[in-house]
Amino acid sequence: MNEDIREEIESLGYRVIYKPHEIMKDYNATYNVIYGGKRITNPAGIKLGIPANEIWVSEKWRKYEKYILFHELQEIKFRAMGYEVEDAHYLSEMECIRRFRNDPMWREFIVELHISDVENIVESMGNDKSKNL
Repeated sequence: MNEDIREEIESLGYRVIYKPHEIMKDYNATYNVIYGGKRITNPAGIKLGIPANEIWVSEKWRKYEKYILFHELQEIKFRAMGYEVEDAHYLSEMECIRRFRNDPMWREFIVELHISDVENIVESMGNDKSKNL
């Protein structure tokens, strides 16, 4: 499975680049690619200045690569069909649920991802406010 997603991504001419989590913590993964003759990116890809045909992933999620890359590639495909960023993200999440719902490692990843997201929110609130949580 991991090899299949990697193969598809590489056949499209994309590079997967792992970045420090500190850089990626607000996004986990994002992209700037050409798919079907269209430039497909999102606000995170633009803000981070991702070069063409790269998918950036937080190094924190390396062991869950197949899930991250599957999600990102599905999102890219939905964007190429004309879906807006949020809708493509949601549809990609639904594809992940369909494909991985019974995969214990995917379930572990989802829990870790959501815990990390909450930690990022608390951190962004500052230590004084987080004492009340």
